[in-house]
Amino acid sequence: MASYLRSYLLVALALVGSAAVGACGDDNPMDPDPPGPTTGTLNVTVNADGAAQSGVTVNLFPSGGATATTAGVTGANGMATFSNLAPGTWDVEVELPDGFELDTGEQARKSATVVAGETASASFAIVDTFDGELIMAQDNLTFSQASLTISAGTAVRWVNSGVMLHTVTPDGHSEWSAATLASNGDMFTHTFNTAGTYTYFCEPHQGQGMTGTITVQP
Repeated sequence: MASYLRSYLLVALALVGSAAVGACGDDNPMDPDPPGPTTGTLNVTVNADGAAQSGVTVNLFPSGGATATTAGVTGANGMATFSNLAPGTWDVEVELPDGFELDTGEQARKSATVVAGETASASFAIVDTFDGELIMAQDNLTFSQASLTISAGTAVRWVNSGVMLHTVTPDGHSEWSAATLASNGDMFTHTFNTAGTYTYFCEPHQGQGMTGTITVQP
């Protein structure tokens, strides 16, 4: 009887040990390791005069390609992120907003190498050369210059100075297309070349009186 119990215990211990080894994937040749990452990420940063610039469009191209595969817009941190990219070399190109130009020695298109499971980066430096009238879209639901008179040929830039979404929407005319200022720092610029009176409003806040008028003199 003692010999029988001893044999039984040895068999039981062997089974427990086998189960423990099988539970560990690395020790079980029948349990393959999980696959590693197959794509990477590319962060593109745009700075204007040394500060993060939001609202700038960045286009993504295959290396040397002529047609963009997608586009991103920089956020409040000045960054546009492209995720789930195949490893390899990609080109990014910045679209200069009205009133901006590339900084000295800077180029509009750059290359970056994406590695699976990692984050690559590229950056652009631009300079604000705007010379015109500035209107702030404010979170107190007003435009900072609700009534503005300018001469023909003058550029006007609207900037979101708060955190609420605003628009600059033409009211009864087609001098420009409706622009959305989604977050702080987003901007829209238009040059007025034709004399006349141009009214506009913020779509979400028109009912609260967020309207404006541009009078353009010859």
